[in-house]
Amino acid sequence: MDRRTKPGVYVRVKDRSGKEFICPLDALRRPESVTEDELKNCLDSADEAFSDSEIFAIIKNEFKKDEPR
Repeated sequence: MDRRTKPGVYVRVKDRSGKEFICPLDALRRPESVTEDELKNCLDSADEAFSDSEIFAIIKNEFKKDEPR
């Protein structure tokens, strides 16, 4: 299986304010592939949507999903 399509593969990304995040690779999309309607819900910075503690909780929860049981 190609590593890029394997579930549980993450990538480091930065928003426009410079904050770094760990995101599932399969959740990323190129800007040119997004519709105008989808762009209406796009934020330039995570600061506009979540506090630092909320972002940490989201990331922690995403990693727990991929832990072997």
